Amino acid sequence: MKKLLLIFISLFFNLHGFSQNPVKIIDSLKIELSKKPDEATKAKIYGDLTWYYCSVSTDSALVYGKKAMNLAEKMNDSVFLAQTFNDYATVYYLKGDYDVSEDLLKKSLKIRNKLQDSSGIAAVNSKLGNIYYKKSLLDSSMIYFLKSLKYYDDIGNKVVSNSLKSNIANIYMTLKNYSKAEQYLNENITFFQENNQLEYLSNSFVSMASLFLFKKDTTNAINYLKKGIKEAEKVNAYPTLGSAYNNLGTIYSDKKDYKLAKQYVLKSIEIREKSNLGTELASSKLTLAGIYNNLGEFNKAKPILLESLNVFINEKVVDKSLLVYLQLIPVYASESKPDSVAYYTNLYIKNQDLVQQENALKLSSELETKYETEKKEKEILLQQAQISIKEQDLKTKNYQIISLIVLAIILSLFGYLLYNQQKLKHNQLKKETELKEALIKIETQNKLQDQRLRISRDLHDNIGAQLTFIISSLDNLKYGFKLPDNLNDKLKYISEFTSSTIYELRDTIWAMNKSEISFEDLQSRISNFIEKANKSSHAVTFNFIVDKELKNHKMFTSVQGMNIYRIIQEAINNALKYANATQIDVNFSSKNTVYELIITDNGIGFDLNNIEFGNGINNMKKRAHELEAEFEITSQLNNGTTIRVYKTRNT
Repeated sequence: MKKLLLIFISLFFNLHGFSQNPVKIIDSLKIELSKKPDEATKAKIYGDLTWYYCSVSTDSALVYGKKAMNLAEKMNDSVFLAQTFNDYATVYYLKGDYDVSEDLLKKSLKIRNKLQDSSGIAAVNSKLGNIYYKKSLLDSSMIYFLKSLKYYDDIGNKVVSNSLKSNIANIYMTLKNYSKAEQYLNENITFFQENNQLEYLSNSFVSMASLFLFKKDTTNAINYLKKGIKEAEKVNAYPTLGSAYNNLGTIYSDKKDYKLAKQYVLKSIEIREKSNLGTELASSKLTLAGIYNNLGEFNKAKPILLESLNVFINEKVVDKSLLVYLQLIPVYASESKPDSVAYYTNLYIKNQDLVQQENALKLSSELETKYETEKKEKEILLQQAQISIKEQDLKTKNYQIISLIVLAIILSLFGYLLYNQQKLKHNQLKKETELKEALIKIETQNKLQDQRLRISRDLHDNIGAQLTFIISSLDNLKYGFKLPDNLNDKLKYISEFTSSTIYELRDTIWAMNKSEISFEDLQSRISNFIEKANKSSHAVTFNFIVDKELKNHKMFTSVQGMNIYRIIQEAINNALKYANATQIDVNFSSKNTVYELIITDNGIGFDLNNIEFGNGINNMKKRAHELEAEFEITSQLNNGTTIRVYKTRNT
């Protein structure tokens, strides 16, 4: 069964609060703006316009959000600036640009932490939980939801608490803990029904439908989706309506009831177009294109797929882009365009992670053997065709000896035409072979898909969630029982160690999910690490420098990239822990025929002759050896430390 959308109660904005007539509110705000109010009033109007435009036009919301942010910075009003970052993040969330939304929310969170704004902090935490769920970072999503839930439980806000529990239920659902998910959802449905919270109730119905779909109970799933639609229509909950109709379309498509499936998906598209929900709209159109492909109406599917692909690429939605690549392959195959089939096949293959390919080597070998056997059979046919041509040429020459000159010319011409015909056949066989190869690769990737999902889920979701559960359990022990100081310290150490393990797991998965790692990828990952380091080392200046030539051309494999990242990480950790450094420089360069990585600090240094290297330095040496590179470390007392990893080109 195709992957279905889990509805999240995002708490980014409450459509029930303003969806009834946002246009009138916007018009009245613009009238107030035309009266040329003072800066404080103007800033508030800009913020309100950003908020209300979210349900009408995200492009307009971006315009007013930018104006509000600029004015807030000019006024130096930290409270309003935090709210502006929050509203601006909402717009990008609706557009599906989760990275930008996350950055804006972290800026808002930083300000609200300084202001000790508990309510604002809890609101931002809930939104970060939604973003991390969208990015499949389930451990981080659970952490931020639990932080937010604690605040709302403490102040007795049961509506928001139950909405957060709905989101936590969806995480349990993704982790296949169906009993736990059903327990949360049943409690939420009861609460929202008793308190007439129709929008939240509609979301819970749709989530319950997803649970039944996971359990392959389509009858109950359809029933709950229709319940969700009924409640959502009462309050114009457009995001819920769009998702519910799209999920109904997917179910009926799986049942091969394409007429009804198409009807529901078109309804989803209509709703999402009105709401200007970019990536969600593209997802509905992708579902519609899949229906057209199943019906063999490839000419209708093609423009929809290309339009959706443009959205997914712009918004960096990789998993949906892969689905589009797969759908485009039969479209171009129906048009007899093997080059396009090969192009989208290669795009799909290129975006698959390295771990998937390694774990499926046996399956690939079997398919390759099958392909090579067929290829050899075609080569035999080609050789027979070539022998036939040569025999015909020989007969023609013998006949020319005893024939008239005119007849000889005619036979020569005939031989030439026959040769061309065989050449055309040869080219046709070659093209058929290439197409066969492309189709076999497609078959391979389809069979490997389940393995890739399992590996990703086991490493990232299950293990991460278990580590998160450990942290939560330790925190509950600390707050729930009065423990001796030494035991509290021990629990704190275990919690910090577990958190560190989660970050190490993310680093590993980050490398596993990339076939190649660029300097931009490396710099971004190191920047995240440095940002964490800065929290405890504000006086340290970090510089990351890459030669222009290397930045434009040099790429690393995932293994090389991970080794380089670990070397830099260990060097920076040592400089922060032991060297009392105020500046750390990381420099990648290419000199003559040598690639160099140099990490320097201006710390207290040490005497190389009077120190025994620990595991950290030895691990750096080992990673340099795995890179087939040389490792050097130089240091002098009171004169800093330099670590140099270098490698000669083409070795």
